[in-house]
Order: sequence, then structure tokens, then C-alpha cells
Amino acid sequence: MKSIVYLFIMVVICFSCKEEKTTVHLKGQLKGMTPSEVMRYNGTASMIGDSRDIILHTDENGMFDTVIELKKPEYFSISRNTLYLTPGDDMEVYITESNKEATFKGVGAEANNYMKKRLFPKGGSFLEGGSNVRTDFPTTKLLVDSLAAVRKTELENLKNVSPDFKRMENARIVADVVNSYISYASYGKEYRLDWQAFQKATPEEQKAIQEQLEKMQNAHFATITPELNRMYKDLTDTLLLNVAVVRDVLSYANGDKFGWFEGIVLPERTGELYEAYEKVESLRREVTPETVGQANDFIARSKNRDIATEVKYKAGQAGKLVEGQPAIDIVIEDVDGNTKQLSDFRGKAIYLDFWATWCGPCIQESPAFEALSKKYEGKDIVFIPVSTDARQSTWLSYLKNHHKDLPQYISHDQALKDEWCIMYIPRFILIDKDFKIVNAYAPRPSEEGITALLDAVLK
Repeated sequence: MKSIVYLFIMVVICFSCKEEKTTVHLKGQLKGMTPSEVMRYNGTASMIGDSRDIILHTDENGMFDTVIELKKPEYFSISRNTLYLTPGDDMEVYITESNKEATFKGVGAEANNYMKKRLFPKGGSFLEGGSNVRTDFPTTKLLVDSLAAVRKTELENLKNVSPDFKRMENARIVADVVNSYISYASYGKEYRLDWQAFQKATPEEQKAIQEQLEKMQNAHFATITPELNRMYKDLTDTLLLNVAVVRDVLSYANGDKFGWFEGIVLPERTGELYEAYEKVESLRREVTPETVGQANDFIARSKNRDIATEVKYKAGQAGKLVEGQPAIDIVIEDVDGNTKQLSDFRGKAIYLDFWATWCGPCIQESPAFEALSKKYEGKDIVFIPVSTDARQSTWLSYLKNHHKDLPQYISHDQALKDEWCIMYIPRFILIDKDFKIVNAYAPRPSEEGITALLDAVLK
């Protein structure tokens, strides 16, 4: 009898001492990506910071095998692929830049295979970049609603996923419908401008056209208000902030003039998230002691540790970019594969242009950048264009077809993201002869203020 009691006690102890799983095992191939691909954290606090991003190191064939520490389920993204990772997941993956080509096998695969069909808010969600727009809104709405119903059925039929996953993904469907209804005012055929006719019109005629378009869009927004108000009531739970499109559509609460949020009080955590976003955006627009101070004030009174942590991380990064701070060194590579340090140019002022071949505004600034370099030829300043293209072959191919007078460089240095905080391009940076920051968010070469700034640095 004693042995049976002893055995029972040992079994209870064994179960009570069972280690909680805190890791995710991923292995497989990232096809057509960089050797150090970023797996971006996609949960709530990703709206304001990226301190929880993870670098996946691959071999020459894109193969990798890694274990990730994870305390609770979280969303991540690799290129256009959204992943939902849960402690204990053990998956073999194949991921390309197209989310629909991905494959997942093993523990956690069911949720991630479902995620392959995630829609993109910037494409109008169910509108799919306009391809699902029909003759008018009522007809388009019928299609959107039917597609959402199919998606909900797929979600309901999942077996090996958590209740929280289903709640968040159901919210994603609702938010995608909201986004589709709103985005119709941008994609609908009746809202499309005849650009050739618009450009030929007089300024007065253009103003009248724009006013008429805005009037039509406002009429559409008023029409969809009752349904949006109903759907928004299902999106207030703070758990749902982990879903990117939910965060996107909730942003309309600020300045709501159509009554979409009438009778809806958003939780304190939601309000703090959007306030944090504004503080971080201020740092991205301009790094000054004032903007850093405002971020630090927010951190001191924040009630949400995860949000405060991200703002603190961004404020710490921004503090290194204030005028007079030592410039952050990076490795750059020329078209022949030769590498340099940015600090190799110390002794001359440095005006940096961070761009990419896919970036329209970057391409538009390039002639002005080259023209400015010729204007200051012979002065103690170097003009350095640095591509941030993920693929070196894309960059080299572009340069073959687009002549450039300046020496061209590319960089995949992690310091671009982690320390220079390059989130948007084009981005211009000015460094003095002593390799200290003059302006981490310098004017564009096409802007009037740039020559005065360059002249001041050269004095």
C-alpha cells in the first residue's frame, strides 16, 4: 500500500514539476532572402518599436536551424509571410517572398498554413489591390462579405489551434472587412481620377475636381457608418491589438467625424499605444533633446510595460542621433565587392543618401543628389549613395541600366536599422569632418535648406 501511495505522490510531483515550454524550433529554407533575414515581431508593441525582432542566419542556400526563446504565443513576419508562433512549436518551413508559396510541417503548422492567406491592409484587404472591385459599392460589398464568410468557415474548421488564436483571427476578418469598406473610396471606379485630364486642367478646375471627389468619398463614409460602428464594437478587446489590421482600422478613432466610433470607449491600453506611436513618430521625423525628452516623459508615466519598453528602446536609439553625437559606423560595399567603413571618409564632411531601386521618391531625388555633388566638387565633402536593396543582384542590375557619376555602395549592416533607425527611405544624413552627427534626418537634396546646411558644415 505504501508503495502505491509513494508512486501516486511521485506521479503528482512529476506532473507539477513539468517544465513549461519556452522555446520554438524552426528549421528549413528561406528562399531568395538575405543571409541575415529579419523575422519581425508583429504583435501589439511592434506598432512602436522593433526591439523584439529576431535575426535568422542562413547558409548560402538559405538553410537554417534555430531555437527561439518565446514566453507566450506571438505574431511575427518574414518578408510578406505572417507567422503565429507558440512555445513548443517545432516546424520545418519553406518560405519565399510570396506568402502563398510557403509550406509548414510539424507542431504549429496548422495555424501557419492558415496564415498564408492573410490579406494586406495596404491593398485594401479583401479588395486585393483593386482586383476585387466591382461596378459599384453594393456589388463589391456582396463579394467582400462572401469572401469573409468563406474565411470564417476556414477558421472555424481549424482543429489544433488555441481559442485566443481563433479570437484574434476572427477579429482580423472583421477588421479586413472594415478596411475593405473604407478603402473602396480609394479603389472604386467612380473615385478614380483621369490623371491626364486632371493635369491639363487649370488650378481652379483641379481644386473643383478634388473638392467633388472629397464630397463623394465623405458621402460613402457616411453611408457605411452604421455597419462600421457595429463592427468596431467587436474590436475593442486589447488582445486584438496583436493583429496589425485591427491596429490600422482603430487608428481612425482619432478625429472620427462620421460617427464610426459613436458610443465606443476604447480601453486605456489602446489609447496609450497610439500616444506612444505619436511619440515614436516624432523621433522619426526629428531627433532633438525636446523630442527625446517628450518620449522619456511618456515612459515615466506609462502603465503598460511592453509599450514603455519599446518607447524606451526608441528613445535610447534616438539619443545617439542627436547633433554632436559620434556618427555610427557601418560597412558599405562597392559594385566590385570591395568593402569600406563609413569612418574611412573621416576628415571630410559626409552627405549620405539611403535609397533602394524599388523606391520611387528615392529615384526622383537621385539626379538632385548627383547635381549637388558636382556643385561641391573639390570641397571637403563626399556624397555617398548607399542602396538598402535586399538583393545585391537587383541593385547591380539597376546600375547597369542607369548611369551614375558617383561611386555607388550598398549596405546590409544591421546598424542601419538598430542604430541609425532607418525605417523609411529616402533618408539623408549629414556628418561633419570629425565624424560627428550634424543632422540624422537631413533635408533632401531637392529641398531649399540643404545648401545653407552644407555651407555651414564646410565653414
